[in-house]
Amino acid sequence: MSNTIKTAIITGASKGIGKAISLNFAANNIDVVLAARNKTQLKQLQDEIEENYQVKSLIVPTDVTDEIQVKTLVQKTLDQFGKIDILINNAGVGRFKRADEFTLDDYNYMFDINVKGVFLVTKYVVPHMVARESGQIINIASIAGKNGFKTGTLYAASKHAVVGYTWSLREDLKEYKIKVSVVCPGSVVTEFGGKKPDKVEWSMEPEDVAFACYYLASESDYVNTAEIIIKPRLNPRKINQS
Repeated sequence: MSNTIKTAIITGASKGIGKAISLNFAANNIDVVLAARNKTQLKQLQDEIEENYQVKSLIVPTDVTDEIQVKTLVQKTLDQFGKIDILINNAGVGRFKRADEFTLDDYNYMFDINVKGVFLVTKYVVPHMVARESGQIINIASIAGKNGFKTGTLYAASKHAVVGYTWSLREDLKEYKIKVSVVCPGSVVTEFGGKKPDKVEWSMEPEDVAFACYYLASESDYVNTAEIIIKPRLNPRKINQS
């Protein structure tokens, strides 16, 4: 008897958008493979999932810029679940300053995680999806992948790269019945960039992005939404903090 429950790999799963996607998928009966660098946070998330939902979960501490660790992530997923139905490329970082103030380290840091990470995980997941002629890849970019902003030259460039990669990947894989989408959220209330969220009134919650990802995962087999742009409205939670 075949396993009809879907299995999803989620990178950057330990907090923020990745954590929200993991919880949303678990609540909707999707087995989850939780990948991030922080093993302690992954274990806390796994405990929360196992306490509240009737799905299987696997934690695989992973640096998405390390090819060996990415291979291990894919192999451990296949060893436990036998398949990969959904890949969420969510791991991402940001640094923000005037263009000439960026260092080569800033450039390498952002492009390694935001672009190389997407490339590596996709590279090692795709052959298994192609062999099954089934699967879905959802890349989390940013509204910065569509529009530039002050202090965002390198971050926006990396997210533009993710958007372009996704659209081309979609053309590569559609003949194998593999869906490919990119989600471009605006400002989200997270600790993105390593700091507490400021009091920005125009912002959304991580769960809003997770909802969009689940929508994509729930679409009919006969359609594939290629891109979702999510713009925030006034957030009462943020207004009340002012």
